[in-house]
Amino acid sequence: MPTERTKGGSLVYGYLDTAAPHRGRAADTVVVSSPGGPYEAEMRPYRFGALNACEITGDQDVHVRPWRRSGVAALLAGVLLGGGARLEQDGRETSAGPGEFLLYTGFRPFRLAIAGPYRYFVFNVAGSPLTLEQNALRRIGADQQFSGSPAARIFAATVAEFAEQAPRLDPATGREMGEHVACLLRTVLRGTARSDAKPGNLYARVLDYIDDHLGDDLAPDSIAAAHHISVRYLHKLFQQQGETVGGHTRRRRLDRIRRALADPGFAHRPLSSIAAQWGITEASHFSKLFRAEFGISPRKFREAALADVRS
Repeated sequence: MPTERTKGGSLVYGYLDTAAPHRGRAADTVVVSSPGGPYEAEMRPYRFGALNACEITGDQDVHVRPWRRSGVAALLAGVLLGGGARLEQDGRETSAGPGEFLLYTGFRPFRLAIAGPYRYFVFNVAGSPLTLEQNALRRIGADQQFSGSPAARIFAATVAEFAEQAPRLDPATGREMGEHVACLLRTVLRGTARSDAKPGNLYARVLDYIDDHLGDDLAPDSIAAAHHISVRYLHKLFQQQGETVGGHTRRRRLDRIRRALADPGFAHRPLSSIAAQWGITEASHFSKLFRAEFGISPRKFREAALADVRS
């Protein structure tokens, strides 16, 4: 991967954003320093559908921070396959050992210290299908309770095994597995929102209601009425979580549509029909929403997904 010497260490980029022509355009540029001398590591990048990943292996202790000019991916996840790490972000600290999971946000300062020798499997999801409001992301970074939650432990074990088997996966299987990993991470994040709201809390019930009625004509007034609360209070519930009612509903619908477009079982159905099934009825509006969320048109996404399955 490209590296450049800079004050305080080495600029490293292209390990996730492999298409970037130079550091200024890369969305993964970080500064890496090592007390033992110039930074050296073996990097093995992967692209599994929307999942961009890289296994990084090194012997040195390293310190990682985002480059000040970089638009580092909003959400980064990593699992240690060997070694130990400590992450600092937003005044919080968390540590991880082999088989444990770290989650952090690239748009805010972070410090990641990894003790060598180490193996680190880091990834993000192309097109930001894991988009959350920035306030919600800010609460997640370096959260020890989040990283140690039961859902996060299941996720970490799955990703660790995925990383071990990655070199032996054929393209079609790798893409499908990448989709499953992305879906698991979304599940972990949604579980965090429910945990913040506490089991049985109104906010958790509202999230479940939205998931169960994505194909309906959902609107704040109907959601509020179903829970016997005012629309104003409904908006307040979401604001407390750094979210909006409309933004959450839209992302959940687009997530379901995206999964259907990648499924060969739905290949015969028109794009508009699948979108309408999940509550987005205007075809032109759907295409714009999908591109804004995932960085690709729904037609091109489906073509690429089904081509990988057939290969």
